[in-house]
Amino acid sequence: MVQFDQDFENGSLGQVTRLGPDWYHVGLRPDTWYWTHFRVRGCRGREITFALTYLPHPHSNRWGVNETGNPEDPDYGCRSPYVSYDRTYWMHVDSAEKIASMPNTVQFTHRFEENEAYLCYTIPYTYSDLLSYLETIQDHPLIAVEMIGKTREGRDIPMVSVADDGAEKETIMIISREDGDEPTSNVALEGMIGRLTAGDDAIRAMLERTRFRIVPMVAVDSVVGGSPYGGRYYMAREWFRDPPLPEIKAVKDVVADCFRNSTVRLMGKLHGGQTYDNRPIWDFRVFDLRLRKLIPKTTPRPLDPVWNCVLRDAVPWVRKLTIFESFLQQTYDFWPFFSTHTNGRDPENLRAGGVRFADLLARYVQQ
Repeated sequence: MVQFDQDFENGSLGQVTRLGPDWYHVGLRPDTWYWTHFRVRGCRGREITFALTYLPHPHSNRWGVNETGNPEDPDYGCRSPYVSYDRTYWMHVDSAEKIASMPNTVQFTHRFEENEAYLCYTIPYTYSDLLSYLETIQDHPLIAVEMIGKTREGRDIPMVSVADDGAEKETIMIISREDGDEPTSNVALEGMIGRLTAGDDAIRAMLERTRFRIVPMVAVDSVVGGSPYGGRYYMAREWFRDPPLPEIKAVKDVVADCFRNSTVRLMGKLHGGQTYDNRPIWDFRVFDLRLRKLIPKTTPRPLDPVWNCVLRDAVPWVRKLTIFESFLQQTYDFWPFFSTHTNGRDPENLRAGGVRFADLLARYVQQ
């Protein structure tokens, strides 16, 4: 008997309905319109088909379904989810396509080689993944890892500092993973931190005058609970809530310490792509004129195989939002700020993009 559940870190599953032999409809939880991450047991040697009905969203079609407008000429292409037997090695399912007769529904099929498997919208990056990564770098002489507070559910919020000594320096502060459904940002951060700890002369010159303070995962509970975007775990537009959420208060305390005890050179945040298989483009919105000079307005052609950046104008309405940028502008009148979405083909491509991003920051500091 095939069994479904979400009872593990980052699991996300709604109601499951059996439609026929080895054919199931997979429901979404009400805190998502596309994200799912579930476990299947009793599946060895079986070819199982899953139908998933997503919710249309006015600004994004996460499953990559193209509506042709002509029911006689449908486009069956869609995003292909991932499957893993150990939650370490992930591969695409055997096949995925849109169902023409069922609106907003995709169908994917896989023949399973093991009795227990995990299926996810994209390759996840969990809180446990982050803690494991921090263990691998915490003894590096340039690295200091500390916990800056607790989440609402009592989990530690880590921060990584990168500097070549304890002398007074300028500060670059970066936060990441405000939204639980953006795992590529954490992978890109790994590449960036790796470059900072083993860089060339330009990187070393940057660290002589600059200290990095990096909060790699703000929405820890969101990631653990598999709640990608919304509900009680939502972070991105909660920066003016009073009293603040404990995660945001922890970050605000770090920001206050930066302004109180150092010259802040730059602040920013890494958002992520919701999946891999994307073009390697980092979509920047920047407020600082010096950083703007380093990023081309339009994406170069042909595309760089590892990393590319495209600049979007920093729009005036950002002041009206209750996001991190608005908090910095209204509280500290601080404008040297960037926000970027990280996209790439696969985890290694994202890490390589993080390396290039560290190089861009070194050029920025030299200006």
